[in-house]
Amino acid sequence: MSSSVVMPLDSDVPRPKWSFHIIMLSMAVVVTILSFVLYTDGPHDVVIPGLNLALPPTCSMQNMAGIDCPGCGLTRSFISIAHGKLDASLAFNPAGILIFGVVLFQIPYRIAQLWRIRRGLPAWNLNSASLWIWGLIGIVLMVQWIGKLV
Repeated sequence: MSSSVVMPLDSDVPRPKWSFHIIMLSMAVVVTILSFVLYTDGPHDVVIPGLNLALPPTCSMQNMAGIDCPGCGLTRSFISIAHGKLDASLAFNPAGILIFGVVLFQIPYRIAQLWRIRRGLPAWNLNSASLWIWGLIGIVLMVQWIGKLV
């Protein structure tokens, strides 16, 4: 009886998802840059500098039902953090500080992941840690939202 070893084809071997890391890195960089470039004007407006043009409101829940959603104020919170106004950031959305931290973490993390993939090393797996972090963020979002509603 002869035993043969079946070698996987190149197409069967899972490839590291370098494109996912590039997309996530690009999004984190863009969000960070926009946080520093844009500014807030009053309690509702996000303004493009130079053009002095306020961005239109984007919350569908606010537009249709007239109430804030759990994520309302995150853009203004990010901008406030980038401009060093932590009290304003907390007023816009307390979860903004946590989420902005996650966005900033993406930059060195994704660069390191791409470096590891390029060297042939396995990518880090932070699935369980990210579940806890996003769970905490979800709780903060819901608590602050319920607090606004009552």
